[in-house]
Amino acid sequence: MSPGTPGELAWITMISLIVIAIFIVLSWLRVGRPSRQSMSGSVVLDTGIPLLARIRMHFVACTVVLAAAVLLVAFGDLPWWGPFVALSSNVGLVALPIRYRLTTDGIRVGWTPFRRWTEFAGVARAPGGARLQGVAGSRDKRVWLSASRGDDEFLQFLRRMIRNAYQGRNVLVDFPPKSGESPGKAAASTDITSTAM
Repeated sequence: MSPGTPGELAWITMISLIVIAIFIVLSWLRVGRPSRQSMSGSVVLDTGIPLLARIRMHFVACTVVLAAAVLLVAFGDLPWWGPFVALSSNVGLVALPIRYRLTTDGIRVGWTPFRRWTEFAGVARAPGGARLQGVAGSRDKRVWLSASRGDDEFLQFLRRMIRNAYQGRNVLVDFPPKSGESPGKAAASTDITSTAM
């Protein structure tokens, strides 16, 4: 088959569509991956990720998907509607409500695998939020924040959860603490404790 025949062009278009589909699927896997590990422990905090934090979370992935679609259209390998499909996927991804679920045993972001507090050595600031630093053999985990006034309190809360897990205990506390009450005082007033495995 000589270059530029209809059959060859059809194959090139199909390969381009597959490439864009793979990029889109990979961007969505950032918020939902199949896992056999279920959440354990008592729920301490279940909160939505703010829109600004979700924009920060998906910025790179969405940019790559859209750039790939535009480049493939520019080279004539993808139909004109390819970038609109990529843009629709990006808008849906950012608009999708995602939640942080923190328990006495660990953390889950969206529908990603549950991670135990004992998999982390500490918390460090990172661009767009913070990073839960994995112990040897464990991957880090990004926590996306919206640069609001409550970010520092949330990071202190994460540090305390990791520290308490290593001491073999975690307690249920109200977050954020009631006005004038420290989280430690709220923790001391509860009788519920959980051993971190």
